[in-house]
Amino acid sequence: MVEFTLSITGLHARNESTIQATQDWERGRIGSAALSAAFRADCDSLVALQSEVGADYISDGQLGTGWQDFLRPLTNGLHGVKKGAMVRWYNTNTFYYAPVVSGPISSKGGAVWSKLERRHVKKGRFRVAIPDPLTFSDLAEDHHYGSKEKLMFAYSDALRDELLTLSENGVAYVQFSSPALVARFRDKAVSRDRLGQLGEAIRSATRGSSMRTGFHTIFGDASHHIPGIFDAIPTDDVGFDFTQTDPASLSGTKKGIIAGVADARSTYLESIEELHETVEQVIDTTGSKRVTIAPSSDLRFIPRVSADEKLRRLGALKRELGER
Repeated sequence: MVEFTLSITGLHARNESTIQATQDWERGRIGSAALSAAFRADCDSLVALQSEVGADYISDGQLGTGWQDFLRPLTNGLHGVKKGAMVRWYNTNTFYYAPVVSGPISSKGGAVWSKLERRHVKKGRFRVAIPDPLTFSDLAEDHHYGSKEKLMFAYSDALRDELLTLSENGVAYVQFSSPALVARFRDKAVSRDRLGQLGEAIRSATRGSSMRTGFHTIFGDASHHIPGIFDAIPTDDVGFDFTQTDPASLSGTKKGIIAGVADARSTYLESIEELHETVEQVIDTTGSKRVTIAPSSDLRFIPRVSADEKLRRLGALKRELGER
């Protein structure tokens, strides 16, 4: 029997009032207190929606000024890292500040924790998404380590302190988001050795923490790494962007599957039947006994009304699958 769960997979879209408040704050029309209140209200509405649709792990949507981009808490919060040039976030209409590594990377353990809506963590079953070691090392401008391998492991060592803080404070689930593994564009596919190094870096980062873990590949076709990804990546769940990866390319596994079935970069609203068909293919191909119904990536790339409706449809899909 398959256990079906539901969760979002990263940063969520802001509502229109929060976007307006951000613009007003940038122009000096409102103060920081009013901006913070707008983000809190936005977060509360998202948490309420997740409860309504039956999400098994709750996220604050990583809504807040600290998450202006996916890397920002780490760019601003890790020692030895500073903010660099603004760069397009893969093939999306969003941007990030590239991390510039100017010295040894270390952490006091609070970079990510300090940016979460901690009042919601206390309610239990809270999840957070962070960049995986490969993505950080690929996107960073390195002026210290001299090799991506050394940088990747230095980042994972700093992440260990971050994850221990999250675990000790009740965060239940951490997802490593990995666009870098699959969104290669003109670059060659990541080698088997490099995939193995990534797995060791994640193993190092999660040592000592009690959270459930996931690894989600986004923005690309992961079929090149099947079946190796299941053996190399030491997380409880492995995720796929099924707008890019054919479910038929997967192989059997005992790991949980994060089934990214709703296209997080399109306002097209998939029917329950479409979503159901993809999930059934995933189950038939992998034989997994635990499937997380999810968006293909962060839902921040589309308007909030569309993002919320996709979440409602995923909730309806979970209910339908649970009744079969």
